[in-house]
Amino acid sequence: MKFTISRNSFHSTLQKVIHVIPAKSTVDILYNVLIIAEGGQLKIIATDLEITQVAWSECNVEQDGSIVVPGKLLMDIIREMPDLEITFSADNNFKILIESNFGEYKLSGQSKTEYPSVPLVESDEKIELDNSVLKRMIEKTIFACSTDNLRPALTGVFFQIFEEEIRMVATDGHRLVKIVHKNSGNQEFTKELIVPTKALNFVARNLPEKGKQQITFSESHVLFELPNTNIYTRIIKEPFPDYERVIPQNYTKEMLIAKDDFVSSVKRVSLFSNPMTYQVRLMVETDKLTVHAQDIDFGGEAKETIPCSFNSEALEIAYNANYLLDILRHIDTEKIKFLVEDSDGPGLVYPEEQGENEEIVMLIMPVRIRS
Repeated sequence: MKFTISRNSFHSTLQKVIHVIPAKSTVDILYNVLIIAEGGQLKIIATDLEITQVAWSECNVEQDGSIVVPGKLLMDIIREMPDLEITFSADNNFKILIESNFGEYKLSGQSKTEYPSVPLVESDEKIELDNSVLKRMIEKTIFACSTDNLRPALTGVFFQIFEEEIRMVATDGHRLVKIVHKNSGNQEFTKELIVPTKALNFVARNLPEKGKQQITFSESHVLFELPNTNIYTRIIKEPFPDYERVIPQNYTKEMLIAKDDFVSSVKRVSLFSNPMTYQVRLMVETDKLTVHAQDIDFGGEAKETIPCSFNSEALEIAYNANYLLDILRHIDTEKIKFLVEDSDGPGLVYPEEQGENEEIVMLIMPVRIRS
């Protein structure tokens, strides 16, 4: 095989897929990328067996061919080169030569025979979403996913496709986020599935600001078709918890508070919380909120009072500061609606006003108040 391409095009294409390569794997071939040159196009493929990403760009192909190349090494070489013309060639013994005006670099490749094939995703179950909507829904949910591989259903985002709306839900057991996009078109099918967080991170990273993207669902995979790259991911085959049962429907106690004041106060006060629990206590009164943290082991303590509006009697409740801050930072409005019924029940966080064609609710579980 032999092709010529600019360094920037090569680097841009390789950069799209390089993060799919696993940090650790018992399957050595996965540390490599598959390079295919044919029909005036360079195609680079990377996979960790769960996620496969294919990226492509135009190039001048003198001889069609394919070869498996060490991914990180190739990236290190191309990254350090200036933007000039690169000639990439490989012989029948899989010896690779990369040439430029600055010099040449030799490395060894492998046959593509052992490299995993790209999943075949053929289905009539497809949706189309604006890039801005898809990216927003991803960013509003993935932070709440679990990293505990012993609970695989919680390590991804739960997609629900309905006729006139699309929902995405994420939870790790401590917090939960549900975002609904309404008037999303007239899907001719309904579907529920869990998409891994890692794949959605790649999708968000590759999404341009404008345009629409198509998502195709098969029984085992999801395909995201993005500009100059396709991302295939396995579906997590586990039942997702019945999240609707967790979200209370009859709360009457509501606090309205400025988001920036709330976030800043919790950040400062939590510096004095116990490093094992990160507990902050909130005393909500009619016109003020007192944020309090104490580390009994080291004698540190902090307390701040900020204005708020609360429609009930005084109530004290405690949360993990890190989980609380994660929730608050993902609300976009200047003021936050915080619904809570008692010290033992979950808190519900809403924007002061919902966005157009959107409904979002975030839930956080309390922690036991330490005396």
